[in-house]
Amino acid sequence: MSMLMSMMMLFFLDKKMNWEFCLWFMMIFSFMSLKYLNIDVSGMSEFYFYLDKLSWSLVLLSFWTSSLMLLSSYKSIKMMNNKVWLFCFCVLLLCLVIIFFFLVENLMMFYLFFEVSLIPTLMLILSWGYQPERLQAGMYMMLYTVSASLPLLLCLLLFGYREGTYSMNMIGLLIMNENKFYWVCGLMLAFLVKLPLYFFHLWLPKAHVEAPISGSMILASVLLKLGGYGIIRFMILFKILGNIYMLLLMVICLWGGMLTSIICVGQSDMKSLIAYSSIGHMGAMLAGVISGFIVGWEGAILMMFCHGLCSSGLFCVGNLIYEKINSRSLFLCGGMINYNPMISLLMFLLCICNMGAPPFISLISEIMLYISMYMYSFFLLFFVLMMVFLGGLYNLIFYVSVVHGQIMSFIKVISVNKSSEYLLLLLHIFPLLMFILNVGYISKIYF
Repeated sequence: MSMLMSMMMLFFLDKKMNWEFCLWFMMIFSFMSLKYLNIDVSGMSEFYFYLDKLSWSLVLLSFWTSSLMLLSSYKSIKMMNNKVWLFCFCVLLLCLVIIFFFLVENLMMFYLFFEVSLIPTLMLILSWGYQPERLQAGMYMMLYTVSASLPLLLCLLLFGYREGTYSMNMIGLLIMNENKFYWVCGLMLAFLVKLPLYFFHLWLPKAHVEAPISGSMILASVLLKLGGYGIIRFMILFKILGNIYMLLLMVICLWGGMLTSIICVGQSDMKSLIAYSSIGHMGAMLAGVISGFIVGWEGAILMMFCHGLCSSGLFCVGNLIYEKINSRSLFLCGGMINYNPMISLLMFLLCICNMGAPPFISLISEIMLYISMYMYSFFLLFFVLMMVFLGGLYNLIFYVSVVHGQIMSFIKVISVNKSSEYLLLLLHIFPLLMFILNVGYISKIYF
């Protein structure tokens, strides 16, 4: 309802106030949606919609991130009057599509919103991207997503024709044994590309580097979660968790997570570093889901939530530096703590959250995921230790390169900051700190 009201405001109110109205609607309704986190374990069905704690926590993340997208684009869109109306429309449309994806109960509607979410994202990259390569990045993303999701559409159509229903609640009552390779591959491939899993990840760094700050935020915080949410839902519905092919997927997750962590250590571009760290985190999340233990599932849900905020906040820091010195290279940064200790502190908090350190909620999620991997197999302990070490290493390299070291003469421009920039980073950090006080509602999720 809030989305429809916001869109009506776009059409009928003074165009000078579009940006402010959209921002406040998103903020207010994200606070109002907190009450649904106390929903019953079995969930709630309303007509074509079904919501439980898993879907509503991601809806809450979508609302919050969409409002922060508008706040982050204040200088580049609002102040420069760069197609403000169209930008607000794209953000609202994307948020509406994503929320419907998390709430729909019909499999064909589920697929439809999964695909439609690509269009507003593509508009954001092509209209407000930084460099001419954004067309190639958009094509990469489009081709990867569409080609991988065609087998999903075929599998859903065949299944609906055979069983006579597309309702998730009805399918959950069926006893199935669909463990053939082509069936599992068809159902999972689209979500593995969207996640993205290592081997299917090449579109993500290109899309992040060419996207504007708002595009990077929504890509990192919500669009990657479409893949995780789809995998969790389909593993419940189609009973493919105990499949022999899941063992191969587990190895790819952890091996890919370790390799992307090594790639992060050698990165010089801020956006590329944060994008590759997302692939490693999502690999660990998927490994926790495949393990099949409840502690792994809870850790995966927590990881999706905290990674959405943390990764989005790091992209905001990178954009903040880019707007001041017109470069994202780590080699050109240094000594920021001498001129801007406040931003240095906020960047430090986001970096330690990204590596999974206290007092942030990401510590709890990583501990739960690593426990589930150890319970799955003792031999996975090697990957766990390597990912913990490399995660700390590349985050500290990122922080030290920007904040410490030799003072560059042109870095002095970072000393001038607006209050909206501090507010933007604090609104990413506060939920990560506050949710650790009440993690109890997550523990009620029993699948």
